[in-house]
Amino acid sequence: MAGRFASVPTLLLTAWSLVGCYSYIPVAPARPAEPARAVRVTLTPAGTTHFTQSLGNNVRELEGTITRVTADTVELAVERTVTVNRESFVSQGDTVAVPRQLAEVIAVREYSRKRTVVIGAAVLSVLVLALTRISSGGSSASGSPIPGPTQP
Repeated sequence: MAGRFASVPTLLLTAWSLVGCYSYIPVAPARPAEPARAVRVTLTPAGTTHFTQSLGNNVRELEGTITRVTADTVELAVERTVTVNRESFVSQGDTVAVPRQLAEVIAVREYSRKRTVVIGAAVLSVLVLALTRISSGGSSASGSPIPGPTQP
């Protein structure tokens, strides 16, 4: 019976790590995002072409941390790039300055309380269901006795 519950702490830790949900909220072009914020920049087709030499072919999105903001440029330490085909790559520590005219959307990463509550409730429901099944499966017999040697 103890073996059945051995994985419960692992399940709880895994579930807890998945609870925090974030989303990207677009910022108005007139209101630049402040430095040290996590950001996703979606490039225009011209931006994709412009960054081919420094970031690679077909890069459509850049995710990273803002290092500096000016009226016409957002500089970020790139952590991840996403191509037009939705292939994701971890960056090699590139820092790029993206002119605003080459950025289709600039979005900052925000904690989403609503998503976290929904995911947390779903994870909790699954854990309760799993624990219920484990505990009821361990305490109930199969209904038929185990055959043993017959006595003459």
